[in-house]
Amino acid sequence: MSNHLFNPNPIYFAQTPLFLGEGRNISRLDLSIEPHISKMTSDAIGKLWFSGDFSPSKDGKDYISCGPALNLLFMKNLKFQTLLDSLAARSVAEVFIPITTNPQLASWWFQHAFFEENIHSQSYADILKGLPVDAKAIFDDIMVNPAILARAKSVVACFEDTVQHNAVMILSKSTPSKYVSEEMIETAKRSYNIEVHKVSIVMSLIALNILEAVLFKSSFLTSFAFKENGLYSVTADIISKIAQDESGHYAMTISLINRLRKDPAWAYI
Repeated sequence: MSNHLFNPNPIYFAQTPLFLGEGRNISRLDLSIEPHISKMTSDAIGKLWFSGDFSPSKDGKDYISCGPALNLLFMKNLKFQTLLDSLAARSVAEVFIPITTNPQLASWWFQHAFFEENIHSQSYADILKGLPVDAKAIFDDIMVNPAILARAKSVVACFEDTVQHNAVMILSKSTPSKYVSEEMIETAKRSYNIEVHKVSIVMSLIALNILEAVLFKSSFLTSFAFKENGLYSVTADIISKIAQDESGHYAMTISLINRLRKDPAWAYI
């Protein structure tokens, strides 16, 4: 076992960095050490909404009346949005939460992941289920469509690299157990390089920023263009709410990148 999930030693969170600190124990949200992050988290939660607030089935009439070319564009765009959202939720949960040692920032990541997985992803599913199409077949096509997968390849590579560094870090701090041998721990200690890990974290932050600021937004523009032409208006209204959330996520990534640029321990990266 390791102290990854709960470090039994006292931690002075006011002196703990955002990432790769002494570890975690109690969620010290009583501390006002990151008021800016706490406010952004509260603001995001204050905008809470659910896909059930909308009736995507109304767009079914547009699907029937639109020609094949427009429906193909609509579906391809929706598939890409679905892939990006799945990626965003997983990246936050598996890439950043394990290495975040500041309690306020950890709280941000949890709400960020909740919005992506439980609201945005559900919304995309509800949009598809409201149309006269085979939603399962459309979701299945995402994972066999090389054009869609290719657009996310470089972003995924950054996230996967950090996940692997996280795993080695956790293993290097473990103690022998039924599933973890002393040899495995020693190998992890020899291979773990905190400087390389930090570079990977910065790359993943930039990748998340690109995901939120470029890939999502360029896709949203297509959804809004449909509404401007009197088509798929409910879908566009849902996307508008999602875009509002993603703007907050983008703002946080910018804030974190700027913070690290001013931190002597990270600025050189």
